[in-house]
This record gives sequence, structure tokens and C-alpha cells, in this order.
Amino acid sequence: MTEEAVKEFIKSYSELKARKAVIDKIQEYSHNKDDDLAKEYSVLAIKIQIIESALNILTEDEKQIVFLHLLDNIKWSEVKSLYQQQVGMELNYSERTFFRIQKNALKKIENFISNSHLEQYIK
Repeated sequence: MTEEAVKEFIKSYSELKARKAVIDKIQEYSHNKDDDLAKEYSVLAIKIQIIESALNILTEDEKQIVFLHLLDNIKWSEVKSLYQQQVGMELNYSERTFFRIQKNALKKIENFISNSHLEQYIK
């Protein structure tokens, strides 16, 4: 799995959660059991759990930066000020430093997925 593939997988988190929530409601209110929906629900639940577990191996700094940039889709120029607001202190980090922190976080996630043999559930 490449760093770019990990990045795209992490970015899909919100969409995966939204799709899972919709399927959950369909199953809750539907009188007919749909095996395809049940299978998709299971696949979505696994993918969501992989992302959440992968994010849990990161430091708080790495997690916040990944959330801001990849999940909230915030540009690097804005990540610095938002991150400083969240941690409550002025930092002299450049955009390049935030990029490097994210790159290291993605490498950790890539290693976690690879070492746990979870690639088969991501495709």
C-alpha cells in the first residue's frame, strides 16, 4: 500500500461513516432483509474500524494534523493557525513541518495496515 493510497483511504472516513449510517437506518426501518446491504454494512464497519484503529496509534499532534488536513480538508496555510488555536500556544512550525508530521503519520498508518495484514479489507 502506498502513502497516496493511505491518504485517500483516510480521506474517505467521513463518507464511509455517512454511508454506514444511511444503511443502518434503511435496515432499521425496512421490513425486508437485504443481504447485499448487510454485506456492504459489514465492509463499511471494517473499513471505519481500521481507520479509527490506525488513527489511535498516532501521537495527538499527528492525529490533529491528519484530522485538520485530510479529514476536514483544510489547506496547509490554514492548518498552522487552527492547530495553534487547538493546542493553545504559538508555534514556529512552517507548512513544511506540518507536511513532514503528516507524512510520518501516514507512514505509521501504512506500516500498521501492512503489518496487520489488513490491505485486503481496504480495496
